[in-house]
Amino acid sequence: MQHVRLLKLAVAAFIAGMGALSAGSAAADDVNMWDGQWHFEASPYAWVPWIYVTTQLPPIAGGGNPTTEIQPSQYLKYVKAGALFDASVRKGDWGLWTDLVYLNLENSATHERVINLPGLLPGAPPALPLIRTTETGLRAAIWTLAPTYTVMNNDVGTLDVMVGLRYTSVRVSFSYNFTAPPTQLERGGGFWPTADSTEGIIGVKGALRLSSDGKWFLPYEADVGDGNKNWSYDAVVGAGYHFHWGDLTLGVRNLTYQLSDRPILEKARLTGPVLGASFRW
Repeated sequence: MQHVRLLKLAVAAFIAGMGALSAGSAAADDVNMWDGQWHFEASPYAWVPWIYVTTQLPPIAGGGNPTTEIQPSQYLKYVKAGALFDASVRKGDWGLWTDLVYLNLENSATHERVINLPGLLPGAPPALPLIRTTETGLRAAIWTLAPTYTVMNNDVGTLDVMVGLRYTSVRVSFSYNFTAPPTQLERGGGFWPTADSTEGIIGVKGALRLSSDGKWFLPYEADVGDGNKNWSYDAVVGAGYHFHWGDLTLGVRNLTYQLSDRPILEKARLTGPVLGASFRW
């Protein structure tokens, strides 16, 4: 199917891109991120979450709090653009970490209905096509920025504490247009609601070493965000392997929003596998 081919192509492009980046990057074995000098780390990744949306229905709609599951196969075919990466800059135990998730979904559809007009008006066509065109879209951006400080760096692993901000922006668009050729009839409209929120976060991130040679490790990141009336939490855990050019990791990410200032939307959870690579210099 088309969305399966798209996913395979994206994974192939991701792996090819990692190889191209590693060819021109400094060897990760030569980089000590805690030597007191300025160092940088970039980690592009792919994340394919299942989306669970819990709504609070009004009494006129039957009430209750139903949860709807949206599988990757239902939205991957509508992806028009996306960017996912985290990066950090460090000098000694102090650092600055950022993470960005951007997704743009678009879909358009055209429906035609023929209305029969047998002798309704003199000279009128026997049938009139009524064409309805709709365009829907979703743009979402989640940006996290936090200073970090290393409180553990030894043979067991590393542990950074962080305090920062998470900004979330969601824009939904829907437009429609009606035409009835060959007449001049044309009607259209739409709506484009936008929701933005900023939360303060506190969390930890780092890695635990799983082998004596340091090749295998367990990366992790967890934070809790609290806004005006909403709160969220983000957690990532997985397994990684250290190559001479950098790290390759495979894990699971869960990002949950608990909303209290939305009249219908109560909770949104995104959970799914994440594949990434890290480069340091």
